[in-house]
Parts: sequence; structure tokens; C-alpha cells
Amino acid sequence: MKPNQLQAFVAVASHQSIRGAARQLGVSQPAVTKIVRELERELGVPLVERSVKGVRLTEYGAAFAPRARQLLEDMRRARDEVAQLRDGLQGRVSLAVSTSFALTLLPPVFKEFHARQPSVDVHFNEAVLPEMLKLLHEGRIDFAVIHVQPGSLGPDFESTELFPVRLVVGMRTRHPLRHVRSLEGLRAAEWVLPGDGGAEADAMSSTLIAPLALPPSTRVVLGQSVTVALALVGQMDLVGLFVEPLADLAFKRHGIVRVDVDEPLPEMRVCVVRRRGRPLTPAAEQFVACIQRHAKAHFEAATAR
Repeated sequence: MKPNQLQAFVAVASHQSIRGAARQLGVSQPAVTKIVRELERELGVPLVERSVKGVRLTEYGAAFAPRARQLLEDMRRARDEVAQLRDGLQGRVSLAVSTSFALTLLPPVFKEFHARQPSVDVHFNEAVLPEMLKLLHEGRIDFAVIHVQPGSLGPDFESTELFPVRLVVGMRTRHPLRHVRSLEGLRAAEWVLPGDGGAEADAMSSTLIAPLALPPSTRVVLGQSVTVALALVGQMDLVGLFVEPLADLAFKRHGIVRVDVDEPLPEMRVCVVRRRGRPLTPAAEQFVACIQRHAKAHFEAATAR
């Protein structure tokens, strides 16, 4: 398999169109078709099918697409690493961060890294855990900084803990249940929870909500946008669950008050997560080192208060 074959196939898979792929790659449509056909002959299976509705991936193409993206990212990373070893740190670092980390520790971390390594391009994604793991698995980011529950990551990933964070309950200042101080007293509330309806949301539900035996109809599971969750909790009679740093930073702005419930809430860990067995480039290692320095200082300052 040649890089141009992988690039052409990934472009077709992304655009679901030969025309869109040709426009992205700056070549003719017949050239894209020819390159993809070469790849299909090499693999011995059809990857794309044309119809009156356009182009779609076959079952082989759908299975191969994430591998192709991963191979392209691995080749880019290999080129970056060799260049960094030859010429000093340069190239690119790609990472995904949680909203809480983006609004608190990321600015001083990036400021230090950029001062130390101004020739390195840094590409950021703001995402929730399921999307981060997908990006890591496909090799589209070097690492992620996210809040995770201990033991919740699968065997394909490894994590380095930075510091623990507590979860807090929040609701609007005029919520009819704002004076309630127990989870049992909040049984009738509608909840906004982190997660996307998948494994992460299920883990959070089993930890906090499921023991209360709440009917499914009383719960709103929402996790693709923390901004949306803050807006809804601030303007509706919903009860939200947020990490403490975000609560300290954003609750007042959105008209949300913190509710200190009697029951203990789960503790999360802020971690650097990467794909297992994939070494970081020197530039990415430097960025992680900056994160660890600032995370240590942040945790020490927080525990001293």
C-alpha cells in the first residue's frame, strides 16, 4: 500500500464523493478512481461502490477506513519524530482536552510550551471521552487530557494520572429543589448527566443514579456539549452533575448554584490518556511534561487551601 492510495481512499471515505476527494487532493476525478482501484486490486476486495446516489463504502471499505486513517497518521508521526530528532523539536502535536481543562490549566500549559518550542504546531480538539478514545484509536491525536473514572478505560489505552477532581451537583438559583441536601430528595428531579448514552453514561448512572431507582423518564442523559448542559441547567428545572473546577469557573456566570448533598459523590481522575504501545514523539513528550508540571502545582495549591 502506497501513501497516495491511502490518501485517496480516505478522502473518498470522508467525502462520500469522488468529486469531493478530487477537490481535496487537487487531482482529477479519473485519477482518484484509478488510485482507489489500484488499492482495491492490491487488497483483493471492493472498497467503494458507485450508484445513482453517489459513492458509498462496502463492508470491506467501512472496516478498512479507520485502519487507513491510522496508517496515514502513523506515517506522519514517524516523519515528525525523525525530523525532531534530526533538526530539534518541530512538527506537530495533536491533542484533545476536556472543557474543564481547556478553561483552567490549558492556557498556562500552552503558554509555557509555546515559549519553549515555538516551531511546533499544536492542534487542539475539545471533546468528550468517547470521541477522544475514537480519535486516539484512529491515530488522529497524540494524547488526550480528560476526566475518567478509575478502571473505566479499555485495554487499548493507558493513562497517567494528574490529580483527582470531585463531582458536584448544580441547579439554577430559583430551582424549586434548591434547598434539598440529599440525593434521595432529588429523586423526582430531571437530571443532566455526562456521557453520550454509551458505556461512560452507563458507568456514571450505575455509580450515582441507578441506586436511587429513578425511572428512566426522569433522566436526561446529555454529554456531547458541556456548554449546552450549563445553559440548560441555568435556565430550566434540571439538576446537573459537573466536575468541580468547571463549577467554580462557570456556575455563577450561568446562574447555577452548587448543592452540597450529604451523600458522597464519585471522584474522577484527570489523566493524560494515550493509545497503548504507541510512543509519543519528542514534541508530544515535552507537551505532556508541561501539563504534568502545571497539574502538580495546581493540585498542591488546591490542597493547601
